[in-house]
Amino acid sequence: MYWVSTQYTPVAADELTSFEHTYGITLPTPYASFLTRYGPGTYCGLLVIERPDPLLLQAYAEYELWSHDDNCPITAQQLGECVVIGSSIDGDFLAVHPQVKGLLWLPRHAEVITKKPFDVQAPFTDTLEDILRDEFGRIEPFPRYFEPISLGRAATFLLFNPPETAEAYSSAIPNDQALQIAPASIPILAQRFKQHFDSNLWIENEHICLAFLQSLGGYVRFNYAYGREVAIIYEPKAIALHDEILSFLQKEHCQVVE
Repeated sequence: MYWVSTQYTPVAADELTSFEHTYGITLPTPYASFLTRYGPGTYCGLLVIERPDPLLLQAYAEYELWSHDDNCPITAQQLGECVVIGSSIDGDFLAVHPQVKGLLWLPRHAEVITKKPFDVQAPFTDTLEDILRDEFGRIEPFPRYFEPISLGRAATFLLFNPPETAEAYSSAIPNDQALQIAPASIPILAQRFKQHFDSNLWIENEHICLAFLQSLGGYVRFNYAYGREVAIIYEPKAIALHDEILSFLQKEHCQVVE
């Protein structure tokens, strides 16, 4: 698995033990082990591992967002007793309940709550990968990376403003004829970046491109869907590399958003 940054914010084991005593619940061992070693963060860009939250679902209990028939693993009353331990970028919740064996998946855009089994002997990321396959249709191999929450991480946002013609577009790689004559576009910009900087992990699809650099403690994001947005996510200690990347992008017709 690729670690976006080594600046973790682990949760103290004593804090989790105190939480369990206070709320009368035993947190899944793989989940607790992950938190005490790496802390909260995002896995594969889709699932967020969070500190346990006993209050979040109480606010949803009165809205009847999910059905609670005989097939539902929890009752409407138990909903408010659930502890949220994770979520998805789509707004789904991953939770536990003291009287339910397994994990509860509460979907944002559906009414059926499902139960997710997990192996107490396996890493928590194995359970998350099962959820990725079940709920997001992810088929292996898919890029495995963890982005820890970092209070100090910074971001620079830019807008890509390409010239009208390819002839006006100055190439960063003079010997690359293909990129020289290609229409100015954000995917071409990403390819220029790839040839100029050695990324440790490269993820690209029709919507987005992420170039991870371990020495940056973050990544450069090219928003293909929007066609103009570029972002540099970095740790402050990597300001020299950030400035080098920023200079490159500015020469390639990107302007900082103030």
